[in-house]
Amino acid sequence: MVICSGTQYAVGLLCQLLSMNGRLVALENPGYDGVRSVFLNHGCDIQPIGLETDGINLTQLAATRAKLVYITPSHQFPYGMVLPIQKRLKLLEWASREKAYIIEDDYDSEFRYQGRPIPSLKALDKKENVIYLGTFSKSFLPGARLSYIVLPSKLADEFQEKLGRYSQSASPIIQKAMFLFMKEGFFERHIRKMKKVYQEKHKTLISAIKTHFGNDVEIIGEKAGLHILMKTDRHAQDLIHKAEKLGVKVYPVSDFWIKPHESSSSIVMAGFGGLTAAEIEEGISRLRKAWLSSSKQEQ
Repeated sequence: MVICSGTQYAVGLLCQLLSMNGRLVALENPGYDGVRSVFLNHGCDIQPIGLETDGINLTQLAATRAKLVYITPSHQFPYGMVLPIQKRLKLLEWASREKAYIIEDDYDSEFRYQGRPIPSLKALDKKENVIYLGTFSKSFLPGARLSYIVLPSKLADEFQEKLGRYSQSASPIIQKAMFLFMKEGFFERHIRKMKKVYQEKHKTLISAIKTHFGNDVEIIGEKAGLHILMKTDRHAQDLIHKAEKLGVKVYPVSDFWIKPHESSSSIVMAGFGGLTAAEIEEGISRLRKAWLSSSKQEQ
């Protein structure tokens, strides 16, 4: 295991470890633009892979020459679907057959609200083709800047040889504090508590959207995580502008596509992790006023 200071830093290390300059990497499209920037800055050629209703399109992936894929299976960013067990096994078969690596970013895995828990790709991996990325940014403190890489054993020695002299990027004090927090059992209790807290906020958000908007808004990605997507028949920038006028912040998803995509033009992202139930209710009420009232006035 390698301790480091954030997912982007971790991916940068992996680009150096795997000598990715000039090589092809497959990325979910849409996907996390912060990681895409790291791959581009390390000279990688990006191969976009589309999404299906249950996650990454494996047929598209199999048609590429990529020997590395970066994926967010526990809560696809930004669309929020959870990769089912059957598809995880097929992805592992692809990696074994192609002698490829999977970078599994287990983003938001702690906060799943529907269905039974699904084993990580790393837990299912028998051929050591999965590089696992974990972070404490969502489950603990973003400011801690604490994340980790779990390498296949066949890469561990190579990491030590190539990158072993790099200075530690994560604070030793934070590392020690987290070690003691976990050793005493506090972390597991914290996760259980926070999952309940976020689940209640999530229920409040979904209920408020359905109450205020009915069928005027489609909710996307409601099974896990700390955000949802809202799709309407209006342009995203118009929705964002009108929401901001009433003090509500929602975000575009267009930046998460490798190239501008028509399907993103009517979708906005809404986060809820740092809000109270009352703030969530008030925020959705304001969104209804901002979006539906202005829509009627324009008719």
